[in-house]
Amino acid sequence: MRKILKPPIKMSATMALNTRVTELREEGHQVYHMGFGEAKFPVHPKVLADFKEHAAARSYLPVAGLTQLRRNVAQYYHRRFNLDTDVRRVIVGSGSKTMLYAAMHTLEGDVLLPSPTWVSYDTQAQLSGKAVTWLPTSLENNYCPTPDDLEAGLKAARAAGQSPGILVITSPGNPTSSVYPPELLKALTDIARREELVIISDEIYALTTYGDVPFVSTAHYYPEGTIVTGGLSKHLSLGGWRLGVALLPTGDFGEYLYQYMAAVAGAVWTTAAAPVQYAAVVAYSDDPDIDAYAATCTAIHGYVTTYLYDTLHALGVPSSKPGGGFYVYPSFAPWRESLAQKHNVRTSQELANFLLDEFHIATLPGTDFGAKPEDLTLRLSTSYLYAMTDAEGEAMVAAYGQNLPRDEFLQQTCPAILDVCGRFKELVTSF
Repeated sequence: MRKILKPPIKMSATMALNTRVTELREEGHQVYHMGFGEAKFPVHPKVLADFKEHAAARSYLPVAGLTQLRRNVAQYYHRRFNLDTDVRRVIVGSGSKTMLYAAMHTLEGDVLLPSPTWVSYDTQAQLSGKAVTWLPTSLENNYCPTPDDLEAGLKAARAAGQSPGILVITSPGNPTSSVYPPELLKALTDIARREELVIISDEIYALTTYGDVPFVSTAHYYPEGTIVTGGLSKHLSLGGWRLGVALLPTGDFGEYLYQYMAAVAGAVWTTAAAPVQYAAVVAYSDDPDIDAYAATCTAIHGYVTTYLYDTLHALGVPSSKPGGGFYVYPSFAPWRESLAQKHNVRTSQELANFLLDEFHIATLPGTDFGAKPEDLTLRLSTSYLYAMTDAEGEAMVAAYGQNLPRDEFLQQTCPAILDVCGRFKELVTSF
């Protein structure tokens, strides 16, 4: 038998959960899937029309992406986020994951990851041969790392013999939906500049913000040392189209990264699908109809997600306050003793199993995102509770135009969130 040369990487937690959800549904149970973060609204007609028009496009496109698409992306990010970028520092790939991996693989140095954070960063660091130091965060700061957290992480990494060179930031966050306050980003980037860290800023949820904290790109404060990644999957519900973008730093460093990441692209995925790239030219064109549609979808995400947060908050469940995306990150630690005594639940994974088996709510445990098992944290995603068909999505968008109050709107269009919140009330009142 051949030897496995590297330690096995962790499989996606969401894929395993999907299997269990399918089994329960086949048994006839009503299961609320809150473990998968995919926006489900219909494709905007203008974007879809351009995709259909270019469906026969089958030739290889430039490795870095269509020039017109890259130009549109640069202009889009300049107008939306006031970033200093141009077509020579934009790369297009098959989803933002490829952009993240190419950046991780290209850069030197080990990785600093806030905890909790999205599951794939740690795996991509492993694939790139990099060590990871976790930066513990707290609910007090809405799970955003503070300057002290970063300083402590740098010290710990170096004490362990590591050479930290990369800091990953996700705003709005996954699993927390937290938006980094501008003053916090400024303080973190000041440290990154002093320590010569490169920041990979995953801003895939940047166009889905709806909270009180204004979104500001990390690159606004640290343009010479930040790689911004994004794509179409969240604000335009196009996850399956796999179109991601990377905006590279200013100066010679950005030009070097462009060449190196383009080389990685040529060796790994060659180019993003041609019909999708042509449609993306329209998606990034600042068309007022498309932008208004994305804003409506974002507002609906906010309605559902903040309703869940408000319910948990009223029940006394400590949770992250969402400001973008569709996640809430609660902790059931206040009921640690009761969960252990009544239900033999002592870890977040056991809590997730208990919720699925007893309440038919599918969630992901905080341990999948780097949290401690005893924290009893979960990631709750609301995006699979509504717009599961095009007809449902179109009806929600139309109903939103009636300017109904949030709770009345949800009663009419998203009864699933009301049922889920009822089940959480049942859980908490049983303690």
